[in-house]
Amino acid sequence: MNVNTDVPFEDDTNIDEYAENIALQDLTNNKITATAGNEQERETWLLLKESNPFKKFFYRVWYGPDEPSDERPTFPLKWQWTKSLDEWPLESFQKRFPNKTIRFILLTVYCSIWFVVLFAFIHPYLIRPPYLYPNNGTEKVPILSLSCNSYLNWEGTNNACGLDAKMCGPFDGKEYLIRCPALCDRGGWTYSAVAVGPDRIKYRGYEIGGGPVYDESHPELLSYPYRADSYPCAASVHAGVISPLFGGCAKLSTNKLTTSFPPKEGKHGTGYSIAFDSFFPGSYSFKEIQEGIASGCYDPRLIVVMVSIIFGLPVFYIYESIYGFWINTIVAYWVLVLALDPPLLTDAHDSASVYQLFSVGFQRLLPLCFVLYVVWKCAVKRTLGEGSPLAKIILWYPTFWLGTMNNITFDRLPVDRLTAKDLKEQAGALTAVGSIAATILVCAIIQAYSLWKSGRFRKYFKIYISMICGLVVLGNIPGLNLRIHHYILGTMLVPGCATRGSSAYLFQGILVGLILSGVSRWDFASIVETDVALLRGEAGALLKPPSFVFNTSYPHSLSWIANQNETDHTGLIDGYSLLINDFEAYVGKNTSLDLDILREENEELSFMINEALSVSNGTVPLYLRLARASVRTPAKNRGDYTNAGILEWPNGNWTAPEPGVS
Repeated sequence: MNVNTDVPFEDDTNIDEYAENIALQDLTNNKITATAGNEQERETWLLLKESNPFKKFFYRVWYGPDEPSDERPTFPLKWQWTKSLDEWPLESFQKRFPNKTIRFILLTVYCSIWFVVLFAFIHPYLIRPPYLYPNNGTEKVPILSLSCNSYLNWEGTNNACGLDAKMCGPFDGKEYLIRCPALCDRGGWTYSAVAVGPDRIKYRGYEIGGGPVYDESHPELLSYPYRADSYPCAASVHAGVISPLFGGCAKLSTNKLTTSFPPKEGKHGTGYSIAFDSFFPGSYSFKEIQEGIASGCYDPRLIVVMVSIIFGLPVFYIYESIYGFWINTIVAYWVLVLALDPPLLTDAHDSASVYQLFSVGFQRLLPLCFVLYVVWKCAVKRTLGEGSPLAKIILWYPTFWLGTMNNITFDRLPVDRLTAKDLKEQAGALTAVGSIAATILVCAIIQAYSLWKSGRFRKYFKIYISMICGLVVLGNIPGLNLRIHHYILGTMLVPGCATRGSSAYLFQGILVGLILSGVSRWDFASIVETDVALLRGEAGALLKPPSFVFNTSYPHSLSWIANQNETDHTGLIDGYSLLINDFEAYVGKNTSLDLDILREENEELSFMINEALSVSNGTVPLYLRLARASVRTPAKNRGDYTNAGILEWPNGNWTAPEPGVS
């Protein structure tokens, strides 16, 4: 075979490709050499020609076709317009601007304009503090920034607010101005089970009661009362006060006591709110902002994404693929960190929180760049390096942004984590997982066939068998659980997409996008996690609770027995904490409690019960949950609570709690 060695190379990046083409030509020149790389394999091949079809089939699968091929995508001849679009960009651009320095200056100017446009959208929301400018010209009022799952004047679940919720509040008619980000229709979900009365709330928006209201006598009132521990931003979307696409500002007014929270259907497809049919020490309602004009309220994240997609397209289409790949991935990463899916809540009134966000972004960027370099070298370079410009923008680029926008696209599927417990608890999870698994299997078969056609099936089969063995080992480490995060899935699958066909364009784009999305939001999370980490603050990791003992002869008295199998090794837990209606009403060392005496000693609780009785049909359900706790520091040192036992007050009908903890 004669090879012309007088081949001009514009740069060293083409040498590897040229050598690879020579090897491919050499392979196709001799069928025996293509299937066997040495004398022994050649003899085996000749023997198998006369052997049974079974062996010949598996030998062919293992060594690939006689004539390996790995061509870039082509378009039908009848689509004549695609030929010029596929061949014009880089060649024509280089002819028009033959000087590399000029091309680099053009790229720099273009990227500078891109940066200025993004800065113009991000700066007013991220860095400039939001204020309400009153109509009467008085001093401007700062607006508080919240995330979709932030509390307002509430510390957390169970006894986090202390006895009678005195550590939270105030609940005395005080008004607040809040700013909420976009996407709180789903961002306001709770992913750890939270007890609300007799129910455990998980995988749904955490808004209790409330709902939009239309009252001509009170036109400023926009919602019914939400329970005080509801997420305000999720509740504001449910009430229709702010948009799930662009967020916004809202005014809420706190109330001292509400006796029930019936479920109401919300706006923007949020469904019905959570029902709670008893009293609670605090609530809030939304009101119309009539005092002035609020600034800096609307979240520009969707506009920022669209601007980035539009600006990134010409760079990816016209310039060499290495420029398009690196510029678009770095821009997409910072769009995720600063706008689309920030890893931290920032408050522009506190500049330190903004600096912290940038710090976290740079902290994760350096190791991410190493991962992207490996991804480029092992897969993306082969596909995009000498690939089809038209295929890049039709196949690779859209799927890249589809994966990057994971919190808008795939995170809205009814799948949280691939654990048996989570799949059982989330409606539609098994169906979704089955569909995803089937899709991945089909894609894997398609890409495996592409690798086989290129004659590299053996190499990647060995790589992925090694990966699978590694995962099996990791999954069997005692005390740890295997967790395949987004970025891990992307980095594991993208090497198998190192071909030049259409399927590689589709799969690579989405996998690189998932890597960016996972790292920007959750960092390089561990591939194995402890049981406690998987709970995400949910009950199940602390001391098991006592057991209620109810005597029907004394319906206003409670007693309990400590779990003998649970020992407090800290020496700090010396008493018990009793929750009534999800707030703490008693802390002490007694193992029995007379509720009549408790009402006499606790005037706040007595007032709430009497108010609830005055508006009910004569009975009020009390939801009782019990845990072991420190008498001095019950919020910091306690065990898990029981599920809720239900006591109808004052008639004394008792329903024992379900097994388990909350």
